[in-house]
Amino acid sequence: MMPGLFDVIGPTFAQAAGNGNPNNWTGFLILLPIPVLFYFMIWLPQQQQEKKRRAMIDAIKKNDKVVTIAGIFGTVISVDPAADKVVLRVDDDKGVKLSMTRASVARVLEPSTD
Repeated sequence: MMPGLFDVIGPTFAQAAGNGNPNNWTGFLILLPIPVLFYFMIWLPQQQQEKKRRAMIDAIKKNDKVVTIAGIFGTVISVDPAADKVVLRVDDDKGVKLSMTRASVARVLEPSTD
C-alpha cells in the first residue's frame, strides 16, 4: 500500500512543533516593547506638538497675521482670552470681520512687532 500524503507530512509537523512544552512567555516578551515604542514614537511627540500649538494660540495678539483651520487669511483685531474668542479682519477694503474661537487659528504667519 502506498503511503498517503498526510502519512508523510504528519510526523514532520510534529517534529517542527517541538517535543516539549512551548514556552508561553516568549510570545509575551516579544509584545512587551510595543507600549514603550508607542509612547516614545507616537504619544510623546504628539504631546510636544500640542504644547507648542497651545503656546502659539496663547501668544496671539493684535495685528498678527494668521491662517485659520478653514484656510482663511486675516489680521487679528482683538483677542478675548476670557471668552476664548478672536476677531479677524479678513478684507481691508470692505471691512469684513470674523469672530471665532482662538483654537480655530491654525498658524501665525507674521507676528506683530509691537
